[in-house]
Amino acid sequence: MKSIFHMLLAGGLVAALPLAGVRAQTSTRKPAPRPAPRPAAKPAAKPAAKPAANPPVRTVPPPPPPPEPTAEAVPSLLETVLPTTFTDGPFQAGNQVLNLGIGVGSGNNYRNKQTGGSASVSPAVNLSYERGLLPIGPGVLGAGVIIGYQGASYNLSGGERWKYTDVLLGIRGAFHYPVLPEFDAYAGLGVGLRYSREAYEGSTSAPGAGSGVKLAPGIFVGGRYFVLPNLGVFAELGYDQTYLKVGLTGKF
Repeated sequence: MKSIFHMLLAGGLVAALPLAGVRAQTSTRKPAPRPAPRPAAKPAAKPAAKPAANPPVRTVPPPPPPPEPTAEAVPSLLETVLPTTFTDGPFQAGNQVLNLGIGVGSGNNYRNKQTGGSASVSPAVNLSYERGLLPIGPGVLGAGVIIGYQGASYNLSGGERWKYTDVLLGIRGAFHYPVLPEFDAYAGLGVGLRYSREAYEGSTSAPGAGSGVKLAPGIFVGGRYFVLPNLGVFAELGYDQTYLKVGLTGKF
């Protein structure tokens, strides 16, 4: 029995030795190293853009000729000779102006060359109205009417006397140019009718007494200076009734 037990024990030991060696090798074996992480893949480089093909050559048409200057683009003669530095003068289209003046220097002689007497001529009183019609270049065209009255007498020896009455009614047109914001210069033409009456006062009748109407053309230059926005003074040279007129002017 003992021999059989020893044989089984020896066999078990022999069988266990290989298993122990395997386990020892297994326990002493180092773990396999982990694989290194792979670097992230770089994005593929974009292919270089191909150069654009040369565009077709286009023929450039010649530039059009410059447009002809219009009437608005050509400055007027007055703008060239008398340039203004402001846009609004005292007399504009739509304005209405009333002049009340006294005239001196009548062209009528009223028989003052007779001998033996003396003449007495009163100043001529005139009233004129004008309205601005439309702008022309830097100025304004205006039109209106004028009425004037003048009386005179010529005293003879012996108490006899000649009396004269002169009444003018006419229409006028003028071009106004704004020299200054307060000063309006103008020039124009007029035409009207003049009523003249001659009467003789004395003991005897005298030839030449009577009345009549005749055409009275006129030409004038003048200026208005506005002391206030709607009130000023004016002066005119020329002739329709007298050679000189001065007075007050009002705008409304």
